[in-house]
Amino acid sequence: MRILVADDSPVIRAAVSSLLQEAGYEVTTAEDGIEAIQQFYSQPPDLVLLDIKMPRMSGYVACRLIKEDWSVAHIPILILTALDSAEDRYWSEKSGADGYLTKESLGEELLAAIRTARATRALSELSTGEIVAQQLDQVDVLARVTELLDRKLFDATIVNDIVTMATRAMDLPTTVQESLLILRRFVDYDLAGIALTAERRLAIRTDTKLSRPEFDHFRALAAGHLEQLASISVSPEELGVWRSGAEDFADADAGADSGWPSFFAMGLRSRGQVLGILAVGSRRPGVFTPQVARTLRMVEFSLAAVVDSAYHHQKLLEQEARLSLSSLYGDPD
Repeated sequence: MRILVADDSPVIRAAVSSLLQEAGYEVTTAEDGIEAIQQFYSQPPDLVLLDIKMPRMSGYVACRLIKEDWSVAHIPILILTALDSAEDRYWSEKSGADGYLTKESLGEELLAAIRTARATRALSELSTGEIVAQQLDQVDVLARVTELLDRKLFDATIVNDIVTMATRAMDLPTTVQESLLILRRFVDYDLAGIALTAERRLAIRTDTKLSRPEFDHFRALAAGHLEQLASISVSPEELGVWRSGAEDFADADAGADSGWPSFFAMGLRSRGQVLGILAVGSRRPGVFTPQVARTLRMVEFSLAAVVDSAYHHQKLLEQEARLSLSSLYGDPD
C-alpha cells in the first residue's frame, strides 16, 4: 500500500514517513500542494495524508482537485494538520476530505485511521476502473485549478436559478415543471421526471414525442427507484402523471426501442425524509457521465427544498380553501 504524505515541514514529513514505513507502508512525499498533485497523478497512491497550510497551493485546494476528478475521487484523503479550529474542520469536510487528524495524533491513532479509510476504499473500488498515471507540470496543475473555479461558478449559478424559484408563488405542478426546465439547460435528457412520495405522482417533461412503450418503461423505472429510495410500495400504475412538453404520444413503432440506454435517478431529501426522486432518461447511451451525475447531486438539496416548499404552500392553500367553503356553507355534519 502506497501513501502520499504532503507537508511543507521536513521534520513532519520525516516523522510520518518513518512511522508509516515501520508499519509496512510504501511512502512518497511532497513539499507543497502543487507537488502533491503532481506526485498523486504520476504515482497514484492508495491514500493521501495532506497538510492544510502549504506554499503555492493549500491542502484545501489540492483536496478539491482530487475529489472533483471522478476517476480518483474514491482514494481516501486524510487531513493531517496542526490546526484544530471548527473552521478548519468545516472547510476540510467541504473540500471532500475523508478524515481529519491533528499532528498530536501521530502514532497508533493515525495508523488506525489509515486502516479504517483503506477498508472503506475497498468497497468503492468494486465500481472503479484502473487509474492511469499522468505526468503533470505546474501549468497543468494550475489549469485544473482554473477549471475547478469555473465549475464552482457554474454550480453556484444553477443553484441560484433553482432557489430563485422559491421567491415566486407557484403551485406544485408548475414548480416541478420549472425545475425540470432549469435542469434542461445543463442535462441533455429526452425525458425527465420528479416522482413525489406523498402525492404518488410523476411530473414529466420532454421536448420530443415519446412512444407509449417508452413512457411506460420510464414510469416503471421511476416507480422502482421511488419504491427503493423512499421505502414505500408503489406500482407504475399508481403513479399519476403531470405532463409538460410534447403532449401527444408518437405512433407505437416510432420509438426504435422502448428502453432507455441512459437512465439516472437520485433521491430528493428534505426534512430528513425522501420527498421523492429525480429521474432523467436519454435514448443515447453514455449521456449521464459521472460528471453529469455529480452536478445533479450538487443541486439535490436546493431542488428538494424548493419542491418541498411548493408542496407545503399548496397544502396550506387547500386547507384555507376548505375553511373558506366551510364558513360559507357550514359544516356538512
